Amino acid sequence: DPKVETGVVRAWYDPPQTKDKRLFTPGETGTVVDESVDLRDILATVVDLARRGFIRIEEKKKGDFYLIKLKKFVTDNSLPRNQKAPSVNPEMNGELPRSDHQNAPSASSGLRGLQEYEKKLLQGIFESEIEVRLKDQELYETVEDVKKTLYQSLITNGSFPDDPQRKRTFYNVIAGMALFTGNLFLVLMALIFGRVMFKKTRLGREQANVAKSLYNFISSQTRQLEFQANKQMFFEKLLPFAVAFGVEKVWAKRFSNLKLTPPDWYRGYGNNTFTTAYFISSLNSSLNSFSSVSQPPTPTTSTSGFSSGFSGGSSGGGGGGGGGGSW
Repeated sequence: DPKVETGVVRAWYDPPQTKDKRLFTPGETGTVVDESVDLRDILATVVDLARRGFIRIEEKKKGDFYLIKLKKFVTDNSLPRNQKAPSVNPEMNGELPRSDHQNAPSASSGLRGLQEYEKKLLQGIFESEIEVRLKDQELYETVEDVKKTLYQSLITNGSFPDDPQRKRTFYNVIAGMALFTGNLFLVLMALIFGRVMFKKTRLGREQANVAKSLYNFISSQTRQLEFQANKQMFFEKLLPFAVAFGVEKVWAKRFSNLKLTPPDWYRGYGNNTFTTAYFISSLNSSLNSFSSVSQPPTPTTSTSGFSSGFSGGSSGGGGGGGGGGSW
């Protein structure tokens, strides 16, 4: 098990744990490594929520993606005024019946097992809707709120002593003021301090070591690790972490010779023969759509648009012997 004293091990296939032994989500895992909630961490959360059965990602027409709510959850705007959310049949585990997908009221049972930032993301996406078309959404404010909540979650769990983004903002302001006055030395110092001054807690450093070791496992192409990556459930469970690390294409390549079935939480357009490469390409297109509606609003006079997109990362990290516990 990677610890502060031993540093990063070559390969480890469990995510980090909180101080009370809860497994990290993909969003938390990506954030604890670089101390920044990036859009990629939010995209990984969307994939993970789909994998866990809260939503389905569906491409109804070529390049036209929808998110469909599959489990009920309470939001401030999900019910008409004075109407109470009905209780959910516990045998259904909070899932919406197929016949209820269009007009189902919300109930709280579907929030079991969700972290606070995940709740905010779901509530921001769906509000009063059961099904949303990504092209019609404006999710920038929701994503910014989710980022703040995720930072706070890691502070509460003991990974960070305080908000790293707030510290970076402080030093950026100092750098801006110094640049305005022509003090280039102070600009340089502020930028350096903004990058290196923030430190994780001891627990946070241990968690980051585990996360980096998980990255090594996911990104490795070493054949010694293939015996651990031969099941569809394993592919799907680690896929959101691969998205958070930017190596989802590398992870999919590990399974290219296996006969996998399409995940029930993702429906692509057309009747193409399923391969992991095709699946990742289609999934990336849906995440591109989510990225484009999560950017700050552009001025109406501007002709520029979102261009960075979402693409798979390159291989990295070392191979080596496997390790880790059970899921």
